[in-house]
Amino acid sequence: MRRLNILIVFGIGFMIFFGAFHGAEAKSATGAKPTASAPEPKAVKSPDRVDILGESGNGNHETPGEWYVGATPPNLKPNAPILLFVQGLNSTAQTWWVDNDMYDTAYNRGYQTAFVQLYDAGGASADMWDNGALLADKIREIRSYFNNKPIVIIAHSKGGVDAQTALVYDGAWPLVDRVITLSSPHHGSQLADLAYSFWAGWLADLLGQQGDGTYVMQTGYMDYYRSITDSRPEAAYTPFYTLGGTDWGSAFSSTWFGGMYLSQYGDNDGVVTVASSRLPYGHEVAVGSWTHSTIHTGVTFPIFEPYLTGERTAQATVSTGAQTSEKRSIAADGWVHGGALPAKQTQTVGVAVEDRVKKVTVDIITTKPLADVHWIDPDGKTLTAAATVTQEENDEGVFGGAYHHVVQLADPKAGNWTLALQAATDDAYLLTAVFESNNKVAVDRERLPQAQDDGAKVQIQYVPTVDKNEVRPASLKVTYRVAAGKSSQTVKASTVTGRADGSATLSCDKGAVCNVTIDLEGVTVSGQPFKRTVIDSVYGK
Repeated sequence: MRRLNILIVFGIGFMIFFGAFHGAEAKSATGAKPTASAPEPKAVKSPDRVDILGESGNGNHETPGEWYVGATPPNLKPNAPILLFVQGLNSTAQTWWVDNDMYDTAYNRGYQTAFVQLYDAGGASADMWDNGALLADKIREIRSYFNNKPIVIIAHSKGGVDAQTALVYDGAWPLVDRVITLSSPHHGSQLADLAYSFWAGWLADLLGQQGDGTYVMQTGYMDYYRSITDSRPEAAYTPFYTLGGTDWGSAFSSTWFGGMYLSQYGDNDGVVTVASSRLPYGHEVAVGSWTHSTIHTGVTFPIFEPYLTGERTAQATVSTGAQTSEKRSIAADGWVHGGALPAKQTQTVGVAVEDRVKKVTVDIITTKPLADVHWIDPDGKTLTAAATVTQEENDEGVFGGAYHHVVQLADPKAGNWTLALQAATDDAYLLTAVFESNNKVAVDRERLPQAQDDGAKVQIQYVPTVDKNEVRPASLKVTYRVAAGKSSQTVKASTVTGRADGSATLSCDKGAVCNVTIDLEGVTVSGQPFKRTVIDSVYGK
């Protein structure tokens, strides 16, 4: 009999997205503490008028447009640039000095610093266009305050995209010498795609976390952003230096959940893949064992410090960037499902586990802790295990405040498993499963040439490809669901069955992001069922 291990973990707070993490993990990540703690930065100017943008509250209560100046170090480097720190999505300026030694590290090394509150600090995430315009204005004020001394931006996560927008589209490029980006999603994040997918709609509606900043971080929108930005001359005027991370943190920590899901897309730091952290014309400084939470702490300062001035520029590596062509192949290593959970009613979810699966990790995300979660094996036997309860205090992210129930099966028996879920009150769930097994299916996507008589839509063709050594081609069933705009409500659905390719051509309105959920199911050559999900996003352009 095969060995079976079951582990159930309940946790609160999904650090799934680009905001900074304020926990103790960030403080301890640097090893040795700085020799002195810097005096807290002081607010220099509060704007006369404050606009709160976006629809989704993130729990922040700061003043957008306010900016701070760090204390002048006693060992100030006379010719060093001003370091302007820019936070990520759903974060605040305080992320750099509260439970974080980045500011202390810069102070002790003799750098003058400044920090800015973007729109996310006021309570709702904003896109790069609004944040970029605000940041450009603040750069002008900060530059003037420091008597036109050179400025270097150090940006965490989406702050790097906001910074590039300020430089390229809002005219701030002459005022900034260079930009250091710390795990910025220059090509978007598949976690944003997940948040806007068909299966996440139930949960997202209850959590209310589909903000403007998350919407533009979908990979489809960022493909569009790259297509209109990278060819502009302003994009080449200011050097960009990038860092990426490959660590997810400890098991079931804030970034572990995202890291597990993103593992099917390559190396990542729990929020952003290494491929997305690169710019095709940027200089990759380093890829290291950092999580999305630790990469913006003082541990990385010595890594990027040589690039704050003109030193060592020629030694930087020019990265190739993530794939942004009209054709691409999308991995299918996971399965996604979701729906409503009526109170005190047992909801069963079938999980197909094929043969030769080494491990399957299932994460069930809800707005409140579930009253019960247990497995029923293919023979109908109920399996129970002691629950390990952990709490992740986090108010940020796409699924900020959500609860996670992680169930792992090691060396599971092949067949149809069942997850039984019960909620104490009305709720909804999003289930993501990642399989450690041989690849069975992928989906090729191609944007078709624009039809002469249909200028309002673009045509996208999807073609699943199966490994005939693993899958019976005639068994393949493919369901396509398309959600358009800033809602997960399905606007179009089609099903293709019984064909080896399972292909379909879908339409997407120009000027909108179409989020495509592709569910695939079939039978392996040995006769065992399997299910996979591919989530993609396309911008109609």
